Amino acid sequence: MPAWKNITLNIPHEDLDQISESISTINSILAITIIDKLSDRQSEWYDDNDKNRNHNGSNYYIRLLVPGLTNADKLIDDIIKITNLLKIELVSEEIFEDRDWIKHSKNQFKEIKISNQIRIIPPWIIENDFEGKTVIIDPGSGFGTGSHPTTQLCIKWIESHLRKNVSVLDYGCGSGILSIVAKTFGSGYTLGIDNDQQAIENAERNKNINSSKIELIHSNNYNHKKNFDIVIANILSNTIISLKDRLINSLQPSGKLILSGILNNQSSKVINHFYPDINLSIAEESEDWVLLYGDT
Repeated sequence: MPAWKNITLNIPHEDLDQISESISTINSILAITIIDKLSDRQSEWYDDNDKNRNHNGSNYYIRLLVPGLTNADKLIDDIIKITNLLKIELVSEEIFEDRDWIKHSKNQFKEIKISNQIRIIPPWIIENDFEGKTVIIDPGSGFGTGSHPTTQLCIKWIESHLRKNVSVLDYGCGSGILSIVAKTFGSGYTLGIDNDQQAIENAERNKNINSSKIELIHSNNYNHKKNFDIVIANILSNTIISLKDRLINSLQPSGKLILSGILNNQSSKVINHFYPDINLSIAEESEDWVLLYGDT
């Protein structure tokens, strides 16, 4: 099989979106990806659907997929000519063999056992020897498969605290996993909201796979009222802060607010921002992530 190469470049202080558009005409470049310079654990880019995010080269690398025989120095010279940049730093070159990518992606997503009571599996897992509840999630475009600690924190909270027939709002639902889990544990009216139409479409597929009676809508179509017993938001801390009024206004007078997607060192900022409207505290932790809980 033919070999391919990932070439990762460092271009500080430059607009990488603009550069990506400029160099997309170079024939040898098959794909362009912008990646965070921070590690997965440190990054605040987790599940962020903000289309207006500025991809500045001081915070991100640009990664180019090219044929394996591509000369990196020659490619950098071509990019410099097109963009009029003075300097581009080569961070790394990674050569890899072609493979059956569908099979490879399936091998990366296997059963995720959250507890003895709940597991997450992809549609191609057929083993049925698990005695607890099973939720099937098609990973689609990567809108949440249950592998991230914050998703697991939310699932465990639902397992331990959700009462039958309570209404649930899953704000920033992604793949729909938390909405579907809530319904699996007996929630009443359950609504999933996201600002990404592709995420909504992925969630609709997962809803149908699980025969789950949840509703899914785009955030632009949400008319928030105080009508949910539980509101869950598993998104970035800055996004959660910006949604404070919307989240609180969606709660019943005796409602419960569950927030995750928050690093431990960000928890005080979120807690202080919501106070005194709602008194939040750390309910659970996993690795460097926390789940905040508060009630009205």
